[in-house]
Amino acid sequence: MSGILNRFSVDAIKMNTQVIACMIIIWFFVILCTLSSINKQPFTSKQRLFWIIVVTAFPLVGVLLYLPFSFKIESYPSLALLRKSK
Repeated sequence: MSGILNRFSVDAIKMNTQVIACMIIIWFFVILCTLSSINKQPFTSKQRLFWIIVVTAFPLVGVLLYLPFSFKIESYPSLALLRKSK
C-alpha cells in the first residue's frame, strides 16, 4: 500500500520558469473571468467595487468568497433560499 502512495509524492515536481509562467497565465485568466462575471451581475456600483477590490486584494480567498454570489438565481431556483429576496 505504501508503494502506491509513494507514487504520488511531490518530490518529483520540477518548478522551473515554464511551470511558473503557466501557473501565472492560468491564474490571470481565472481573475479575468471572475472580474467579467462581477461586471455581468446585477450589483450596485458599490457592490461591484467591493467585489472587485476583494477579488484583486485577496486573490485565492476573494475568488472563493465570490463563488456563491456568482450563480444566477433564475438558473438555479433551489439556490433562492440562500439569498434574501428584494
